[in-house]
Amino acid sequence: MNKYKILLIGASALLFSSVSQSAIIQVDYEGSVTDLGSLLSGSTVSLNDSVQGSFTYDSDLSSSDSLLSFSISLGSIFTASSTGSSYFNVQNDQQNGSATQPADGFTVGSGFASTPLNGYTTGSMQFGVLKDNADGQLWNDTLLPDLSDWTNISLADINNPDWHWMDFGVSTTGNFRDDQIRWDISSFNVSPVPEPSVLTLMALGLAGIGFFARRKTA
Repeated sequence: MNKYKILLIGASALLFSSVSQSAIIQVDYEGSVTDLGSLLSGSTVSLNDSVQGSFTYDSDLSSSDSLLSFSISLGSIFTASSTGSSYFNVQNDQQNGSATQPADGFTVGSGFASTPLNGYTTGSMQFGVLKDNADGQLWNDTLLPDLSDWTNISLADINNPDWHWMDFGVSTTGNFRDDQIRWDISSFNVSPVPEPSVLTLMALGLAGIGFFARRKTA
């Protein structure tokens, strides 16, 4: 086999191995709006509008500094992205407050800035997963979920809790849902994100292969 092909295959294998073990994980999901607070209705978001969201985190970091990005779009106009503080809280065999038995799950969220919605542009948003231990376990620790953990998470686990919402923090009526949007999830995808150092090494390796190939044909 041509030695340059061997080098290319080796470089590709290195990239694949690095990506498959990447600590940085991106979660993309789609769904539809199920609840729209009274303070937010009549503007650019409506019930049943499509939802497209994404968040990226470093599974090697802690709950307070792991979130790298969090963004969402509702309908055709409204968009929001993370700003300010964030969190990624993982529970293992813990009481979740909505059942009488322990569960595994997590909530990830952050503050956000958005396009205007009835004049409101800031607040907080969250994505969550929950599975009662009686239905099986997702993990046995409180580390942030890695790619292996995500293989145990189903669409039912994501939709089990009512933990997908945006809150604009402006309600004064005592009903916390008056300034919230909530949605369900119809599909999701989890993928590793190559770290910059891996991509740089791959680019240098391919450039080197190209250099030696040019020398051979010169």
